[in-house]
Amino acid sequence: GTEMLLDLPTAARYNAWANKRLYAVAEQLSAVELAKDRKGFFKSILGTLNHILLADLIYRERLEKKPTTFTRLDEIIYDNFDELKSAQFDQDEWYQSFCNAMDPEELEGTLSFDTVETGEFFSLPLRMCLTNLFQHQIHHRGQTHHMLGHAGLEPPPLDVVQFGSGL
Repeated sequence: GTEMLLDLPTAARYNAWANKRLYAVAEQLSAVELAKDRKGFFKSILGTLNHILLADLIYRERLEKKPTTFTRLDEIIYDNFDELKSAQFDQDEWYQSFCNAMDPEELEGTLSFDTVETGEFFSLPLRMCLTNLFQHQIHHRGQTHHMLGHAGLEPPPLDVVQFGSGL
């Protein structure tokens, strides 16, 4: 239900769970197949998974009040799939710890930042920013899910009901 969206520790756990399932299927592909242009927004499975990690890293920089080290949203941080997977799982762990440790009162505060490519300034409720981060992951995992099917693999179920049954 909608309470899933409001409970950030659960959202962070779901996020890590869904990423593990997606990566377990994607890692069956060769490096060539992973990098193949499949007409996704970030072209390939590798490009899309790199973008998911990139957004996680950018938001983490914002949350840690550090200037961003990125200039483009389509940057390939890792060409090597195993390094990409390891880095993504590390970020998933970090977000779970961050959301578990957060005082719910902090969610009412704001997060201010300049966007990466346009430098536009935003100051938004932290709750909205973190919800957007997890929705962003869901959106791009959906694109990756579709591309895995086109690559001839059986995309993994990522439904919350599947996740919920394992709680």
